[in-house]
Amino acid sequence: GERPRDLLLGGRSIAAEARAGVSFAFGALALGVAILLVIQLVAPSLHDVPTNPLQTLIRTPRDAIVFAGVVVLAGGVREEVQRAFLLRRFERWLGGGGVGVVVTSLLFGAGHRIQGFDAAIATGLLGAFWGLIYLRRRSVVAPVVSHSGFNLLQLAQFLTFAR
Repeated sequence: GERPRDLLLGGRSIAAEARAGVSFAFGALALGVAILLVIQLVAPSLHDVPTNPLQTLIRTPRDAIVFAGVVVLAGGVREEVQRAFLLRRFERWLGGGGVGVVVTSLLFGAGHRIQGFDAAIATGLLGAFWGLIYLRRRSVVAPVVSHSGFNLLQLAQFLTFAR
């Protein structure tokens, strides 16, 4: 009985949400780096995958362009729309938004386990970050832009330093 516009966009300006999402993308990158640095210092054995297997998919400039599209659509848009839908359900029927953030973040991290246990932890915590942004702002735009921007920044970092 819910309107998709209410679930996804709330009552905020899309342009303002997109601008906020750009700022949050840099915050997410700083958060991700900080989490991985702490893991390296405290529990280096959690870095159990020497090379991210997704990096092997990028061999040519065309691969990088296709991969950029995938990380925006599958990573940023799809995952954040799903997270918003699930968080709304948790708020209404499954124990509250906080429970929803914990459950969806654990599952989000587990879904990225192929990238390493350290990456799964970082990804789960980033999922919590984006989930809290959604709950606070009631719009999926800022989390989508932030998540997509984060993924693109990581791709740019890989392309810059992999050469």
